[in-house]
Amino acid sequence: MDDSPAIVKFVSQKISKIRWKPNQSQYSQETDVFATGSWDDEDGKVCLWNLPSAEQRDIDMDDGSYDPAMREPSLLCEIQHTGDVTDLEFISADHIVSSSSTGTVTLYKHHLQSQTLGDSVSWKEIHKDAGGKGCPCTCLTTQRDDMIVTAGEDGCINVLNVAHRKPVRTIDKANSCTINGITFLKQQEVITVDSSGQLKVFDLGHRSCDPVKTFALSGEQTPLQCVARHPTQHHIVATGAYDGVLSVWDLRQEKFPVTPLEAHSAAIWEVKFHPTNPDHLFTCSEDGSVWHWNASSVASLVTGTGAGSGGGSLFSQGMPASGAGNVSITSPWLTLESGRQKLDVKSKLNLTLPINTVDIISEVLLCGSDEEAVYAVDIPGIR
Repeated sequence: MDDSPAIVKFVSQKISKIRWKPNQSQYSQETDVFATGSWDDEDGKVCLWNLPSAEQRDIDMDDGSYDPAMREPSLLCEIQHTGDVTDLEFISADHIVSSSSTGTVTLYKHHLQSQTLGDSVSWKEIHKDAGGKGCPCTCLTTQRDDMIVTAGEDGCINVLNVAHRKPVRTIDKANSCTINGITFLKQQEVITVDSSGQLKVFDLGHRSCDPVKTFALSGEQTPLQCVARHPTQHHIVATGAYDGVLSVWDLRQEKFPVTPLEAHSAAIWEVKFHPTNPDHLFTCSEDGSVWHWNASSVASLVTGTGAGSGGGSLFSQGMPASGAGNVSITSPWLTLESGRQKLDVKSKLNLTLPINTVDIISEVLLCGSDEEAVYAVDIPGIR
């Protein structure tokens, strides 16, 4: 295990979701505020926290020694949440949206001057069971500062706009089983993962309720629990499965994962690419561990017209088109079969109880667990 000390804050609530607040400046991803959502309690909560930066810690420590307590997060504000928080996303720098085990979705506003959270909009029980009662809204994803897409145990997808009090569109039969994860691929495209082991891509601009693409795990129908999109190459997604397997998919041409990697000994609850250095990926699991997957040493220069060509990969990596035609740059995640021995995997946390959630920005990894604690781990050198 990597010996970087973790900053620990015991918060007296099991943490289901943790998210960094986005920086309002387009020139920096630095931020010192994050949000948490709780579960398995009579009164759920959404909380905002402040985490002192490493630079501020160094200023405070005159003798140059390291004391993790100097960077312990402090509570900024909190608000009661009905039901478990099943997902949480910042839709803008001062608005955060949560989904609930009751089927309700709520938009909160962070009032900076008073340091309070206020309930701005609620969409009550937009996910329902066969009897018409609210059932869990399991996941959500956001686009711009006004669009929210949710999915749930009812297999439905709801498209919300913050200016409207009812869903602007509902795909009633998006799935016959629970949808466990959802994220935007493009402006009008979302991808879902479900309990039957399938990925489905939906075009929200089409009237049809059918998916435009369907992918599946080969073999048994192992539930997929989470999905993450590569931040610059949107045809690449990573999924975490109930059996602990991490899979990387190329949505341009494969019906099955490019590379399934045996990872954790129990369900992977979240997978996250680093937003600006996506050769680094993080997973957390029911087995109480967080892993850092580093593919930066895997060769990414591919000769010929194999998996690396097409799809605009030259531009997505920030490389100029050379005109050579037979050379292109692809993500190392699509070349793991040939370079698996170079994939560097490190354990960042190893706890007794499940770690449910992770988020990464700049050089700080946040983790939330059933041990009623929040962890912040410094990951130097991956800005």
